[in-house]
Amino acid sequence: MVYLKSILAGVATSILTVIVSSTAATAMMIRYPQLAARIFPAQHFDLQWGSYYYVNFPLWQIVAVGIIAFVIGFVWTLR
Repeated sequence: MVYLKSILAGVATSILTVIVSSTAATAMMIRYPQLAARIFPAQHFDLQWGSYYYVNFPLWQIVAVGIIAFVIGFVWTLR
C-alpha cells in the first residue's frame, strides 16, 4: 500500500510539474518573443518553395523536470 501511495504521489507531482512548466514556457513564448528566441533557439528551414522559422518547444527539458519531480514525490512519500 505504501508503494502504491508513493507511485500515485510521484505521478501527481510529475503531471503537475509538466503542466506548470509547459504553461510557463508557452506564456513566455507568447509574451516575450525576444527572450524566448534566445532561450529556445529558432531553426531556419529552407525547402526551395519558401522558408520558415520553427521555434523549438523545450519538450525534453520539461519531461526531464517531470521525471525528477516523480522521483522526488515518490521518495518523499515513501519515507
